[in-house]
Amino acid sequence: MAHLSPSAIFSPSVARQQLAAAKDWNYVDSWLSSKFHGRTPPAFERNNDTLKVLLALATLNESADEERELLARVEVKALQDLKAREEGDPNTELLNSIEESLTREGHASLDALSSLSVTLNQPIPDIEKLGRTIIDLHISSFELDQAAERVSILGKHLKGELERINGLVEDLHGEDYQPPTDLTRQTADYQRKIKGLAAKLPELKDRISSLSAASGTPITVEDVQVQEQNFRDLMSTVKELEIQVKSYHGLPQDTDLARLELEGLRVELRDLTHQRDSMFEGLVERETPRKPR
Repeated sequence: MAHLSPSAIFSPSVARQQLAAAKDWNYVDSWLSSKFHGRTPPAFERNNDTLKVLLALATLNESADEERELLARVEVKALQDLKAREEGDPNTELLNSIEESLTREGHASLDALSSLSVTLNQPIPDIEKLGRTIIDLHISSFELDQAAERVSILGKHLKGELERINGLVEDLHGEDYQPPTDLTRQTADYQRKIKGLAAKLPELKDRISSLSAASGTPITVEDVQVQEQNFRDLMSTVKELEIQVKSYHGLPQDTDLARLELEGLRVELRDLTHQRDSMFEGLVERETPRKPR
């Protein structure tokens, strides 16, 4: 109980925490002693954060040591199997003698063939298979290069599109696309106008119904447009005639002839004016509701 604090004597939970921490520190100290081979480790601050870091480091180190030891055992076992196979092979001496009799170029060729067989995963090397595999690798390498080039071109296009989109976003955030400062007031004015038009809509419908009933035949928008177009055509004709009348400033010197010519033009002008007034009055009468008698 000497390693426990006074508060742990009266609190079981605190006592359990301190016991667990003491156990972890013992484990960390043992691991550090094994790594320093009996020498004293450097001084460090002993707190909870340091304990967590050292525990994690010790756990990872032990896992790595176990993996390294397992790999070493596998390599030793594989080496023993290879040695046993060589000792049991009757052709070992023959192969060793052939290898010793090879020239420097022969050794280089044999090393290249063995390395190529291991790289291409062909335990029994066959020149034809090795050549075919190398050609396939070259084809795959060329196809990968082509694919990488296409991906690079596509990446450039995407980068350009991204820059264009970013520019468009910046333009949209600019002052030209910002709402006006008096948007609230404009919205309120539009709402007020809409309410006023909505209130007048029943009255306008009643007026249209009364006009249709007074005229006997329903007046459509197309009829009004036709009458308006006829009126505009007549106004154009009148303006053309007025221009022609103004052009008669150079009448003949003979007063009687000029008077006769001018009188004829005045009669024509009065007829057209009367026709225009009649059409206008007819249009007004059709759109003006008649009072019931």
